[in-house]
Amino acid sequence: MDIKAYISSGIVESYVMGLASLEERAEFEANCAVYPEVAAARDAFELSLENAAMENAIAPAKGLKEKIWNEIKQDDNRAKVVSINKPAYEVKNISWMKYAVAACLLLLAGSAYWNYSLYKSNIELQNEKQNYVTRIADFEKEMKIITPNPSFKVASLKGMEAAPQALTTVYWDSTSTDVYLLVNNLPKPASDKQYQIWALLDGKPIDLGLIDNEFFVDQKRLLVKAKNVQKAQAFAITLEKKGGSGATPQGIMYVLGNL
Repeated sequence: MDIKAYISSGIVESYVMGLASLEERAEFEANCAVYPEVAAARDAFELSLENAAMENAIAPAKGLKEKIWNEIKQDDNRAKVVSINKPAYEVKNISWMKYAVAACLLLLAGSAYWNYSLYKSNIELQNEKQNYVTRIADFEKEMKIITPNPSFKVASLKGMEAAPQALTTVYWDSTSTDVYLLVNNLPKPASDKQYQIWALLDGKPIDLGLIDNEFFVDQKRLLVKAKNVQKAQAFAITLEKKGGSGATPQGIMYVLGNL
């Protein structure tokens, strides 16, 4: 008998999956007893099915394992009263079906968990989309604040030696004296540093407040609202110690621009 050809014929899979005829099953079990290679192929395929079930299994609900084993024990009790005239392979088939049922239940639990995960991911994507929509709406509202009007004056603050590529735009409403900053490009400050905004009038600095470092972590706002100023000829931003330097700049100037 060509053992390799017999094993590769598909009889192993048919037997394990319960698809073989009675004659095929009887012949296969006889060959398992005679040829260790056939028995090993059967055991290997059963193990591969079990591993596949376990890999896709998710921890079942509490009490599910106990319920399954109770069903298996009941099957065992029923199997013990089978007539002795029945072929041994039928009892073996019942044993395999027990594990098949258990594997199916585990796969069903895994499928339910997978579907729940997809549902949860979809909800998260929807929430993320809504967050972006809200953020865009907020940006649009902020842009309306600086919509050009006769009372607005604009200063383009160019990068200094510390950061040549830096750029910030200041919008100053000469009527309301409101001051807004559009931070086009400023390097993220170290945790112990903070940007401070200044207006310059006749060469003297006027403190307009600090830029919160959180602005550079997750830019939820487009504009930075500074303190109001009655008069100004220029604006600047310096990098100071955390909390600012008070009324006089102490740190390095990053950007500067005239009105």
